[in-house]
Amino acid sequence: MSRTHSTSAAPVPSVSSVTDVLPATPAHAPGIVALRDELARWMQARGIDQWREGEFTPAQVEQEIAAGQWWVVEPESGPGEVLGSVRVIWEDVEIWGEQPEPAGYIHGVAVDRSLNGTGTGTRLLRAAEQVIADSGRSISRLDCDDANPVLKRFYTGLGYSPRGTATFHVPGPDFWVTVQRMERPLP
Repeated sequence: MSRTHSTSAAPVPSVSSVTDVLPATPAHAPGIVALRDELARWMQARGIDQWREGEFTPAQVEQEIAAGQWWVVEPESGPGEVLGSVRVIWEDVEIWGEQPEPAGYIHGVAVDRSLNGTGTGTRLLRAAEQVIADSGRSISRLDCDDANPVLKRFYTGLGYSPRGTATFHVPGPDFWVTVQRMERPLP
């Protein structure tokens, strides 16, 4: 069962009550989708059009988990629940085209709004970068909505440099999005 943030007076987890970033299991798939949909609704309400509710299904995410692509943050009090997630893939032709150098591509960095300001997003990103480095790759790439200056500043502050934009079609909910591509060399 996934924990989703609501506007009611639910207790806010502290950083110390959240586990480290862990490889996702098939049991996490519904929670990853629920968190993503919740954040898509939050973004849409603020005019940010990068994610839309219903882009992913638990079955799709289960396949990606089986391929070793997802990591999660869960509360110590509720193993199996999802408070944060990140996905790492090894190519992203749709957004980056064919690239000569091996890189890792970070997608779906999602943090429950109740953890805003706790550093959980940075922990997820750094964990994904470690997965990329451990694979022998020396470049981390990601993208974010080009019209989202807050997120672009966040990534720039973590050492990512802009590398142009790309516009692509999201087939499920059938919309187009323009993203800022960003990359960071890894030590």
